[in-house]
Amino acid sequence: MNYLLILMAFFGMLSPKKPAKPAPQPVVVLELFTSQGCSSCPPADKALQDITQQAARSGKLVYGLSFHVDYWNRLGWQDPFSSKLFTDRQRQYDRALSSQTYTPQLVINGRQDVIGGQKAKIEQAIQTIQNQPTAAFVGVDGSVTRNDKQVTVNYELSTAGPYRVNVALVQKEARTDVKNGENGGRTLVNTNVVRQFKTIDNAEKSGSVTLPLPTGLTTNQTAVLVYVQRTDNGQVVGAKQL
Repeated sequence: MNYLLILMAFFGMLSPKKPAKPAPQPVVVLELFTSQGCSSCPPADKALQDITQQAARSGKLVYGLSFHVDYWNRLGWQDPFSSKLFTDRQRQYDRALSSQTYTPQLVINGRQDVIGGQKAKIEQAIQTIQNQPTAAFVGVDGSVTRNDKQVTVNYELSTAGPYRVNVALVQKEARTDVKNGENGGRTLVNTNVVRQFKTIDNAEKSGSVTLPLPTGLTTNQTAVLVYVQRTDNGQVVGAKQL
């Protein structure tokens, strides 16, 4: 009998363990729609930087994304990070939230928009979300493989959807000498600038996405944020920075 128990224990130790599911945690994703051509945007850019850096120091899961829109480009300065894709994303939010399109606009977890520079209001919304039960969220985990041309992101969710999975490749920091427009003559600092972005509608519980690395950008200048939204109301329910 003792030999049987020993053998059972031995082979039990050799049996492969199932990987643990990513644990759900309250997370906040701040999507800032901004432009280097907008004189009201630099204070919002700085507020986003301050809020996310403070959260990181406190161990709180608050992630910021800077989406540079393109409709300011006709007014004197061509924002090098702007994209129609990001303008379209902002307008989708505006329709869903019954909001106007403006900069700087900050969308909090896909369900609330505020003026980007309203730091106290943003921090209050963050605190409210962080007090929500973990059952309201989805665990997210993943890995990134990088080379000098592209990044490949593998992700896994703790539960199946229906969810939308967004993958954002961000430039951690960018400094730009603005020559013209409302910010002409200023050097602007932008953080977590979205350079590549892909959305997977009705995503599977796990999957893979490959994004090209923009010319002139090295992998150590980048990070990847994977975040999950409900398909019915767009609420962000999970996120992980890789």
